[in-house]
Amino acid sequence: MPRFRPPGQCPVCGEWVYAGQAACGECGACAKSGWRGEAAGEGLDLPGDDFDYDAFVEREFGGGPRAAGQGRQARIWWWAAVLLLAALGFGLLSALF
Repeated sequence: MPRFRPPGQCPVCGEWVYAGQAACGECGACAKSGWRGEAAGEGLDLPGDDFDYDAFVEREFGGGPRAAGQGRQARIWWWAAVLLLAALGFGLLSALF
């Protein structure tokens, strides 16, 4: 493959690469990667196709929201909302009578 130099069509995806651009704006291929499309993601340490998202969430965050103490926090907010509504109700009743 002859060496590509902008301006012209990207040899990977066919998108137009203007003069002075260091990389293709569509696929990310560049002179540093040799204008290869698969080189765009090299070195990013991305998970492979066998990545188990559920196992990752379990490992990172534990057994769900209750395990992290969020169940207690939710109950506190629920009671705060009930008390606020009760106070507003009593305030409205006292204003009416």
